[in-house]
Amino acid sequence: MGKLGFNVFIRRRLEEVLTHPENGRQLKRAQALLWVDDEEPIKRVAERLRVDRQSVYNWIDWISQRQGQVVERLKDADRSGRPRKKSDVVDEEFPQLLAADPKQYGYRATGWTNQMLRDYVQKQHHLQVSHQTIREGIERAGYRWKRPRYVLSRRAKHWRQAKGG
Repeated sequence: MGKLGFNVFIRRRLEEVLTHPENGRQLKRAQALLWVDDEEPIKRVAERLRVDRQSVYNWIDWISQRQGQVVERLKDADRSGRPRKKSDVVDEEFPQLLAADPKQYGYRATGWTNQMLRDYVQKQHHLQVSHQTIREGIERAGYRWKRPRYVLSRRAKHWRQAKGG
């Protein structure tokens, strides 16, 4: 037994992590614990792994709290992570949304407008997206953006003059 007093089971589990680590941080923690158990000074272990001495002490505390869960204790804790990008939300929603009629979603229109799409994303996902994000999402969904022509039959006041009349 070394400095930490790990039994054979714990040492074997730590050595398994050395041969098949899930990531570099898990490998680093296992190495540190084995080196400290082999009576290496904590300061030297911390310098070798380029971490603070406090990190090494924290790893020792983690293992000593639950020695039966060696591998689980070496893993990183779950983190919420960075929030999803707005374009990811838009890309996920738009293919089915653009294929559907806006009336199905409570809008009084026969086709989607940029403002309605922005409104939908804001209501459903609580995200403020720009017109440009909407336009890019439409393009990535395989649609073309065309401006609606609201005035189809009106002619200019002087259209006869333009035609030579």
